[in-house]
Amino acid sequence: MVLKSNYKKFYSLECEQIVLACLILYNYSWNDIYNFLIIEDFYFKNHKIIFSIILELLNSNINFDMNLVYNKLKYYKNFDFLNYLNFLIQKLPNPSNISFYACIIHNMFILRSIIFVMNGFLLNISSKEDLNLSLLLNEIELNIFNINKNHINKKNELITIENVINNYMSNNIIENDVLSTGFRDLDLIFNGGINKGDLIIVAGRPSIGKTSFSLNLIQNISNFYNIPSIIFSMEMSANQLFIKILSSIIDKDKNIIVNDLLKKNLNIDNILFNKICSMKIFIDESPNINILKIYSKCKSIIKEQGEIGLILIDYLQLMSSFSINHSQNRVFEISEISRSLKCLAKELNIPIIAISQLNRNLELRNNKRPLISDLRESGSIEQDADIIIFIYKEENHNFIENKEKIEIIVGKHRNGPIGKIFLNFYNSKSKFTDF
Repeated sequence: MVLKSNYKKFYSLECEQIVLACLILYNYSWNDIYNFLIIEDFYFKNHKIIFSIILELLNSNINFDMNLVYNKLKYYKNFDFLNYLNFLIQKLPNPSNISFYACIIHNMFILRSIIFVMNGFLLNISSKEDLNLSLLLNEIELNIFNINKNHINKKNELITIENVINNYMSNNIIENDVLSTGFRDLDLIFNGGINKGDLIIVAGRPSIGKTSFSLNLIQNISNFYNIPSIIFSMEMSANQLFIKILSSIIDKDKNIIVNDLLKKNLNIDNILFNKICSMKIFIDESPNINILKIYSKCKSIIKEQGEIGLILIDYLQLMSSFSINHSQNRVFEISEISRSLKCLAKELNIPIIAISQLNRNLELRNNKRPLISDLRESGSIEQDADIIIFIYKEENHNFIENKEKIEIIVGKHRNGPIGKIFLNFYNSKSKFTDF
């Protein structure tokens, strides 16, 4: 195969030798490469062994030279390490260049990893007659995703307290990292709004307005900040979501809108029409979505639009696990999904809203007010979420002019207080307003 024949081109003997020599002669040069170079990055087995001994000595926090390194290596009888170490240090490398050579080693390893993965799939394809293309693509995505996560997007840079203070003093955090929800009292609890990088869980009993509330958040944030948002809907179609969004914007009953559309008799004010057309909301209605596909599509939107302001997932329990091992139980899978969503929110520095179901046990209680323990297949959802919002209404509540009094319960708030507020909910228009 073509890939296989080119595999050995992706290493550099000289770069590996220079980095090892630098570390032996100038121990302090490790400070320039500690956050990305690992044993697996080296191509040659003997270099892996030498590097592992160097790491052991570095971790012992002692100054070392070639003699100490050899003292650890002399037990390996299948190679003349003494002469080889003498050969290395004769290169007399410049320690200021170690990062340059270490990056080459690291990048070569990434290329070898990609080729190794692709060779495996080429071999798999050529040896099978019946191929499950969907499963094959998922496995390719998983392997490339793991390479990207473990070796390309490693962020180990330390942030000083001085940098954090300067960010606060310049209001960068307040202005750039907080997004107003568009609801007055909710912003008060959230100290101005939700934070970028937050995982927000919205939960409630069936047909209580979870999707409408979440869509209102998307609309408010996307419109106010003029930033694109993406909705991953595994339950409702794009058309159904559009009717909900349209209904809340033009303040009109959903059923009337559907009938008007069928009769081609829907009249919308020009200002509202232009507002709807300019909304940067993208909808993905794929019924089988996993974190890999979400990551890929978000990257695509960022490349096209420059940024993403918010992600909505409707709903969490309908997501597929990206693990190839499907024998694990569903609670473990949901825990894996929630952890991955939190990691994605942090990596892309955007809030992710995930709608969640509640356990059926709630329906057996006299008091139907939801608790965090009511989250269905909760696993690590409580741990991973920065904010957990419950939508609740009393059993015997009164309708006033087609609006309901809805209780919004903030059951968890990692960076601030918990509490509750009330909103008006116009169910027929999928619209929430300040109480």
